[in-house]
Amino acid sequence: MCAGFRDGWQGAPSRGVIFHEAARTIGGTTFERPTMPVPPPANRRPHRGFTVIELAIVLAIVAILVRAAAPGLSRLVAARALAAQSSEFMAALRFARASALQRGSAVTVCASAPGGPPLACQGTHAADWRGGWIVFADRDRHGMPDERSFLLQVQQPLQHSGGVAGTRGSISFTAGGFSTDASSHYLFSPPAEAALDAPPAVMVCVSKQGRPRLANAGACD
Repeated sequence: MCAGFRDGWQGAPSRGVIFHEAARTIGGTTFERPTMPVPPPANRRPHRGFTVIELAIVLAIVAILVRAAAPGLSRLVAARALAAQSSEFMAALRFARASALQRGSAVTVCASAPGGPPLACQGTHAADWRGGWIVFADRDRHGMPDERSFLLQVQQPLQHSGGVAGTRGSISFTAGGFSTDASSHYLFSPPAEAALDAPPAVMVCVSKQGRPRLANAGACD
């Protein structure tokens, strides 16, 4: 019986493996096989997540970093807005001057009237250009668009602008490309939300020859 018992158990799985057969009969005698649970590997560690305290510390650090970076980010956004707006204005002036040379007739750029009728100008006096501008062929040299005016370009109101203070509300160019007005300048100011760390204002100067250029704020020498 002992020999049969050994033969019946020959080739049994190694220790540590769960047996799938609960009993086996050898020579009319039934032997119960013990089932053994598989022990977990020695190097396995239970999973561990973040605690509430650890999560609170991380959120506090992120908040501090965001607060420290906010002023610099606001200044960068305002500086880029000033650069883009002044570049668009100078591009409009160059376009108007080139159109006057090409067409052989006067072309005018005027500040759009805020809240007024469509395609209306503020006038030739000092104006705020943040509401956009209009470029048109000024055949009659009235300095204001009418039903006979041929529109060349319309600029929508500027976004994130602190104001564009111009010494004139319109600029006209002759067929020779000269400005019919005295030398003028236009100051682009940063938006109010960037007041704590605002970038410097940008000045656009227009010479008597009709050429626009950038200059330091307060100087158009």
